Amino acid sequence: MLFRSNSARPDATWSDWSAAITDPAKSEVTSPNARYIQWRVEFISVSPVPEVDSVSIAYLPQNSAPTIRSITVSSLTSGSSKPATATAGPNSAFSITVTDTGEAAAPAGTPTQTLTRPAPQQVQVIWQADDPEGDKLSYDVYFRGEDEREWKLLKANIAENTYLVDSDTLADGRYMFRVVASDRPSNAPAQARQAELVGSPVLIDNTPPMVTAGAPRRNGTTLEIQVDAEDRASTLRRCEYAVDAQAPWQPIEASDGITDSLREHFVITIPNFPAGEHVVAVRVYDAAGNAGLARVVVP
Repeated sequence: MLFRSNSARPDATWSDWSAAITDPAKSEVTSPNARYIQWRVEFISVSPVPEVDSVSIAYLPQNSAPTIRSITVSSLTSGSSKPATATAGPNSAFSITVTDTGEAAAPAGTPTQTLTRPAPQQVQVIWQADDPEGDKLSYDVYFRGEDEREWKLLKANIAENTYLVDSDTLADGRYMFRVVASDRPSNAPAQARQAELVGSPVLIDNTPPMVTAGAPRRNGTTLEIQVDAEDRASTLRRCEYAVDAQAPWQPIEASDGITDSLREHFVITIPNFPAGEHVVAVRVYDAAGNAGLARVVVP
């Protein structure tokens, strides 16, 4: 006879005694699932006095679900060991002629060199998960835009706890990522358990701000340039300028005193600006690190 309970000491919470088990072939325990079990033996023969040598109870532990503790989403540049280089189109051999003034002049028809674009950005999803029994886990990763109803599968049956997706495949906007962990690699399908976690919304912004610079105005030796910048996804964070491509870049704040909105107005004022033709480059960064640029030629 057996009965079971989740209490270590027999009390009112314990189940009733089961029916007597007299046939070893039909010895399956019928008591309800619980943590503790107690057994009792009743002897029919009294002479000679019977003895119990041992009692064994075989059981299958209940499988526990895994736990996903955190989801982290970050951006990084696609790995490449080769730096960006200047390239031209097919069959783009060309020459440079040095004039008698010592200045290099490109002849007519010389193809323009194109600087390659830096490696694209990727979105990296990293999660932390574990299983109480130490089972091997597999993961499914989903994403959903803030204006969407259904989750879209990015990748199924991932063995690692990280996944990379090209940010160019996701249009600008806010997204959420969901990770589903399952211990099916270590359990039969009927006993497999799973857990899921949805990370905090993240803003993906691949588009740089639009920067518009007005005509330069000289007032004596002081130069003034009006600049407007706008971004559709994330707020603007920094504006700076450089003269004749010479570092360092000089930071300026928005006209309202702080650069913190989707649209800002800037006034670049440069005292003691030298005479002659010069180039002023302006760049504005948004919160995602995208830089929009404008160029002003000062005659």
